[in-house]
Amino acid sequence: MNISKLSGLIKTICIVPFLAAGVSWGAESLNVSTSLSPDDPIYKGLQAFKKNVESRTQGELKIKLFSSGQLGADNELLQHAQAGSNVAVLVDGARLAQFVPEMAIIPAPFVFKDYATLKKFIASPVFAGWSDKMAKEAGLTPLSFNWYQGARMLVTQKPISKPTDLNGVRVRALEAPITIETIKCMGGSPTPLSWSEIYSSIQTGVVDAAEAQPTAVYGSKLYEITKNITKTNHIHLMTGLIVSQKWLSSQTPEIQKILHEEAEKNGDIASENTIKAGDVMLAEMAKKGMTISDVDVKPFIESCQYVPEKLGLSKAKEQVESVIQQ
Repeated sequence: MNISKLSGLIKTICIVPFLAAGVSWGAESLNVSTSLSPDDPIYKGLQAFKKNVESRTQGELKIKLFSSGQLGADNELLQHAQAGSNVAVLVDGARLAQFVPEMAIIPAPFVFKDYATLKKFIASPVFAGWSDKMAKEAGLTPLSFNWYQGARMLVTQKPISKPTDLNGVRVRALEAPITIETIKCMGGSPTPLSWSEIYSSIQTGVVDAAEAQPTAVYGSKLYEITKNITKTNHIHLMTGLIVSQKWLSSQTPEIQKILHEEAEKNGDIASENTIKAGDVMLAEMAKKGMTISDVDVKPFIESCQYVPEKLGLSKAKEQVESVIQQ
């Protein structure tokens, strides 16, 4: 084989698609994955992150965005990041609890009352310690952990006013102990599924219901196949842009600084836009025929009080409370 043909072969091998999504392994790019749809305010924040990083690095680092889970499953992508690949995954504490168990308290039911308390905790030394632990023990680190996706609500066919109303109702669950236990304590029967499967799964009767924030419900068009949204606000969903510690360390100090700054800045902006959009989207879904209901959450709170202790998160909850009560 002559040199030119060999060179062409090597070039072809080097651009084998990453997870069949046409993504190169080159360190000059960062491939950002989210399960959210392109019209979600968080995704729009990622677009701003991409634009600003590429501008400030003068094109030295390219950001490639992948919506709707098209790059692959979150857990698989986290494994690739652990191995040092150039991938970033937008995930919450439920996914990260496999590396740092304390992280599961962040999406635990009724632990945080709103976005403000969440933001306060994420900025605390306690959370910084958990992030350091994840970097040292799992090789993963957040560029920022301030991407707030909203308050999660019940999305059902029948009205829900108390936990017993969910008895026998199959509710889509993230494949994580804290999410599964949350659905159980609220009265439902958890059925693990990826979010990308939610529309077809409700449509075909694999599950009866979901729990999600308004922007995700709207983005997945669940208003077409469900009838009720109950504003339990049982979880305030905060997510982080998680990357490989090894990959990040391979970048220049200046690029690392830019990545952290732009993730933090655009996470804050996207979070505020998410809160505004959530109210608008609830109103839009009401116009489309859905019933949007407030509910007395006390029975749900009481039913879920046991969750932190059952999952070994009592100490983590105490740490959270020590921060947010200051």
